[in-house]
Amino acid sequence: MNYPSQSRIININSCGLDERFERIGYAAMTSDVIYSYKKTRRQRSWLFINMAVACLLYIAGLYGYEHYANTRVAEDFRVIYVAAFSVASLVLFAVAGWLRTHPATYEAVITSERFIVNYPNSTIWSFDIAVSDIKRFEYRNTLSHAGKGIARSGVLLNDGNFHEICMNYGNNIKDMYKAVRTVKTDVTFPTKVNQNVQGLLSKDYDD
Repeated sequence: MNYPSQSRIININSCGLDERFERIGYAAMTSDVIYSYKKTRRQRSWLFINMAVACLLYIAGLYGYEHYANTRVAEDFRVIYVAAFSVASLVLFAVAGWLRTHPATYEAVITSERFIVNYPNSTIWSFDIAVSDIKRFEYRNTLSHAGKGIARSGVLLNDGNFHEICMNYGNNIKDMYKAVRTVKTDVTFPTKVNQNVQGLLSKDYDD
């Protein structure tokens, strides 16, 4: 079964879908699909290609300004400006090239019973959990003497386990939350960040 490249939420009460799909580590499974999202690395590469082209346009814009304004910016600024955007464009093109030459697919599916994410080549960001086990969605961060860590978002289960939802492929965690809420209305998604504090005033994540 092919899922769309953009997310969708389906009203299972009106659609009554009975769709069959295959998962990594799964055989076949039939259930009501209320959310599905799929994006290939090739599709995702266009984001980096567009950013790389934008870098080149910034360089062209500088030359265009100098030409039409009949002026020249400071040489030090010009060298740094052109070098920075040139390097950035090369890095972005390299990332896009890697994505296009190493095919893989990100896929997320939520049914009335399961929440499954298959993140390419990652066991940390891939999971298969029961919707009934979800306590809430939340944002997390760690605070230490070095400052704030990298913010994370994901689902907290009733047993205390946390599964991070990485959004590198353009998926939207709020859409996932809305989908889960259609079958488990007591699931929450607080706007307050759940913080783990390290140091003298140490505090673990809130349950």
